[in-house]
Amino acid sequence: MRRCVGLGPLVVFVASLFVASLAASAHAQTQATTLPLMLPAATAFDAQGNLYFAETGNHAVRKVTPAGVISTVAGNGIQGFSGDNGPATAAELDSPIGLALDSAGDLFIADTHNHRIREVSAATGTIATVAGTGAPGFSGDGGAATAAVLDLPTALAIDPLGNLYIADTANHRVRRISALTGTISTVAGNGIEGFAGDGGAATAAEIDSPNGLALDSAGDLYIADTHNGRVRKVNAATGAISTIAGAGVVGGNVQAFGGDNGPATAAALALPRGLTMDAAGNLYFADSANQRIRRISPTGVISTVAGQGTEAFTGDNAPAIAASLDSPRSVAVSPAGLLTLADTGNQRVRQLNALPTPDIHTIAGLGATTPGVLSLSGPSVVAYGSGTVTATLAATTPATGSITFLDTGGGSQRALGTASLNADSATYSASALSVAAYSLVATYPGDATHPAAQSAALALTVAPLAIAATANLASTLYGQPIPTLGGTLTGVLARDAGNVAALFTTTATASSPVGSYPIAATLTGSAAANYTVSASPAASLTIAPAPTLTSLAVSTNSPALGIPVTLAVQTASTTSGVPTGTVALLDGSTSLAVVPLSATGAAAYTASSLAVGAHNLSANYSGDANFLPSSSATANVTVGPASDFTLAATGATTQAVPLGSAATYSFSVAMLGAALSSPIALAVQGVPAGSTASLNPSYIPPGGAITSFTLTIQTPSVALNRGARPPAPKPANSGLPLSLAILLLPAIGLARRRKSIVAFNAVAACILLATLATGCGNRVSTAAEFANAMTYTLTVTATATGPTGAVLLHSTTVTLQILQQ
Repeated sequence: MRRCVGLGPLVVFVASLFVASLAASAHAQTQATTLPLMLPAATAFDAQGNLYFAETGNHAVRKVTPAGVISTVAGNGIQGFSGDNGPATAAELDSPIGLALDSAGDLFIADTHNHRIREVSAATGTIATVAGTGAPGFSGDGGAATAAVLDLPTALAIDPLGNLYIADTANHRVRRISALTGTISTVAGNGIEGFAGDGGAATAAEIDSPNGLALDSAGDLYIADTHNGRVRKVNAATGAISTIAGAGVVGGNVQAFGGDNGPATAAALALPRGLTMDAAGNLYFADSANQRIRRISPTGVISTVAGQGTEAFTGDNAPAIAASLDSPRSVAVSPAGLLTLADTGNQRVRQLNALPTPDIHTIAGLGATTPGVLSLSGPSVVAYGSGTVTATLAATTPATGSITFLDTGGGSQRALGTASLNADSATYSASALSVAAYSLVATYPGDATHPAAQSAALALTVAPLAIAATANLASTLYGQPIPTLGGTLTGVLARDAGNVAALFTTTATASSPVGSYPIAATLTGSAAANYTVSASPAASLTIAPAPTLTSLAVSTNSPALGIPVTLAVQTASTTSGVPTGTVALLDGSTSLAVVPLSATGAAAYTASSLAVGAHNLSANYSGDANFLPSSSATANVTVGPASDFTLAATGATTQAVPLGSAATYSFSVAMLGAALSSPIALAVQGVPAGSTASLNPSYIPPGGAITSFTLTIQTPSVALNRGARPPAPKPANSGLPLSLAILLLPAIGLARRRKSIVAFNAVAACILLATLATGCGNRVSTAAEFANAMTYTLTVTATATGPTGAVLLHSTTVTLQILQQ
């Protein structure tokens, strides 16, 4: 099956001549005759006289204004598919061949190798797919065109109602998209590649690789049945198909020429393509393989209007019928009635003027010119901001005009500038070129006595310009944020002032260890890519150890002897981070201990053997790799004597009272050292039988606020037995006296606090011994003055718990005499 659309030989031919692509649309005043083209194909005009053509080899659609200015309206020059619903100039196309414009100026493109039809909105410039899924094949008739499958669409036409006709070339059909519903249907061809069906329904006919469409004012459809060597017509009223030009041969692909000035149905054609109709009803087509443009008059007579049949390029500014063409693909008629053709193999768009015997001339493209006529010379590598290239024209007589310099590298094309010829040469300064690799081409449009010419490509690399970036020295402390680094930049071209700067950086961070770190320079700004930093004097950032602060706190400033003192140390950074290492704890100049810092910079030590007297305690941090040493302020601690107390009777220590009376004694308690934190328990032993003892208060509370108490003895009213010791109290009334129980209270508390019974047992033993040793009283003195008296020794005991847990016990005695009748 023949699926070729006739591009292969042309692509090979053009690729051997030069690499070309899009002219940047930003160069809005670029003349169409100064830029090379690559495989121009379909041509179409809008109502304002702007020419649109599909530049197949550059995957773009271009526009040429009546003033000859060329620009890109669709395609970014990259072969592919992308960009729907975005700017058409940013979209990717793949070998577009067919074009059509509707009455609103919207542009329809046969995106051939993408198997799609795409539309560029005249109002917004955006592009969208209106038919085809992108996969080759055939399906979708009766449904939405966007869901249909096409295969290499090549030609388009629009009727006055806005219905779009598509030459679905590899499907051997012509299809139509309804302007009202967007549905697609087949209007000609049954999908079989061949020739059959004339006189019958167009949808039942066989056609072969249609490559051109046109519509007349009656709505009749004309088809370039390319590989059948025919032009066929579908009657709008009946839907029947017939041949209107080309004798054809069964099997198609007719390669012959003949029949001019006779009936078109008898003429020989060779690969007809690209139909158009003028206002008078003349049908024009590109008889491609015959290298001609031919016309069929409304009466059916065929004639040649351009091209003499030789595949070449000649004849500009001379009668069109004497010119040489190369594989023309399409024709269009301007609003002014000027016939315009895509001379595809010559890489030109040419136009016939309106003279009675029309001349032909090039309106877009340089074409393929003879090698060696124009040469381009210059260095292969230049530094940014320097260098020139020279174009030289080989001419026997002085040429006039100017040379245009182009960059055709990297899959894109743009005009760089022009220079006037001087002694057949022109020089272009490369100083404005940014850093990149270029493929430079020089073009000459020709003058009255010299033909157009194009040079071979010159490879030029613009290398970055070396400049000096000198960093300023800088320093900081460990743990501080890295300061803003600065420096100077020298060697920047004046035109780039403000567009390039140096950013000085280092790998160091606030937590980087103490040391020296190199400073590097990075270029920034819109012109930065054009420069490189040369070797500069070494500069660095120095990170120095950070100062520290060490503090010392003590658990007490005035402990009693034997009381432990806890020293709490905290060493902190004045920046950030945590110091490590050790701290030495000193008592004056005497070392107490060396302890490590924790992960938070803290340390603790307990001194349990400080002597009585003044102590000047301090902490010295040793420092580490990132932190400096430091010392704390002195903590003054004074160790007093061990905590204790004294017990003494005050006032009369011997009292005589009649039986049944009471005697009251006074006592004082004096604290030694720090006040006790435990109560002082009070007890009395040796109370006469039948008497009661009362202590007020019954104990001395902690803190030392109460320093005295009294003891009152209430004697019995019954006479005591003189001849014998008073009987001991009965168990029910004695047991352990209340005073003994009170005495045991601190011991019980001590036992709980110490979780030991030892102290409790010791206190209990002491009290018991004192009780047993005292007895209930002494025998009556035999002295005459005490003949009627009984004398008793009373022992008062005070017991407390010291700060270290030791039992503190003191006692004193007083004497009681009971007088009897």
